[in-house]
Amino acid sequence: MQARRRTTVLAVVAVAVAVAAVVGLHGLRGSGHEAHAQLAMLDRTLLPVSNPAPLEVPALAAADGRGFDGKRLRGRWSLVFFGFTSCPEVCPTTLATLARFARDPASGIASGDTQVVFVSIDPENDTPQRIGTYLQAFDPRFVGVTGDSAALERFAAAAGAGYAANGASMDHSTSVFVVDPQGRLAGVLLHPQDPARIRADLGSLRG
Repeated sequence: MQARRRTTVLAVVAVAVAVAAVVGLHGLRGSGHEAHAQLAMLDRTLLPVSNPAPLEVPALAAADGRGFDGKRLRGRWSLVFFGFTSCPEVCPTTLATLARFARDPASGIASGDTQVVFVSIDPENDTPQRIGTYLQAFDPRFVGVTGDSAALERFAAAAGAGYAANGASMDHSTSVFVVDPQGRLAGVLLHPQDPARIRADLGSLRG
């Protein structure tokens, strides 16, 4: 129960950071109670980012054997999710939802207009091979990525994702970060649970 509570707190912080990006702030101000109050005002599943800027993507390793950097986020829409393969609940639930979304022809996955990128934040245990095997259970088209701790921290910070070690486990954001074909952070999907809602929110960002 405590691990789940910590995950919730990190999710709140990550969303509050996204809120700050939407209103053009450069940092999160206020107490945790104020962050909760901000979230209570947001009865929505999508936070679009105003004035999006190119996302900093350090050199990472992909499960398909190719390198991964900002170039692989250009030319299509990307749904980026940070997690780890031994995650007991949030990761498999979110990836299963994204897999259902990917089976919809309107998702753009089959055409290559959209991709799902799973970024492991547990480089000590998640090798590219292990990530690739893990993603096969959800959708073999998903791109699996990892790297050294410093590179992952930079990538997560650029996206606004929060994570931290919690003993033998990891606490992390539950949101999915949407990157546009120019490689810019365009929005944040908050706790995505409904494939139809993901499709609608992505459609609103596409315009």
